[in-house]
Amino acid sequence: MKLSIAIVLLTLLFLGLGWYSETLIARQAESILSELENLATCLQEGKTAEIDRQLARINQLWLSARRFWVLLTDHHDLDDFELYLARTKSYLANKAYILALSGIAEMKQTIHRIPDQLRLNLENIF
Repeated sequence: MKLSIAIVLLTLLFLGLGWYSETLIARQAESILSELENLATCLQEGKTAEIDRQLARINQLWLSARRFWVLLTDHHDLDDFELYLARTKSYLANKAYILALSGIAEMKQTIHRIPDQLRLNLENIF
């Protein structure tokens, strides 16, 4: 009897932690995506004064998210995002705004992919 209760409690604990981590990653991804959208909007509208602030905010969100994501996700995706972020920063420093928009699109695609890979569904199992 004690063993079955322990198994049920352990299963509920794992399910709860899985749900929590999935929710946390989805929330963090949404906030990063929102800031990436804001950065793209600033570039398209020519608001160059806000670019550095947006970039600092994206970097801050990324560093806080990365600490948790590194435990659960494929490092290749994390490395790709960091590469795209560094490339976009370089484009912005050189005022190559069209190339920076392509870097932002790459970052958005990568951030979309990470929570989808972690979600428990039949597509990810098979």
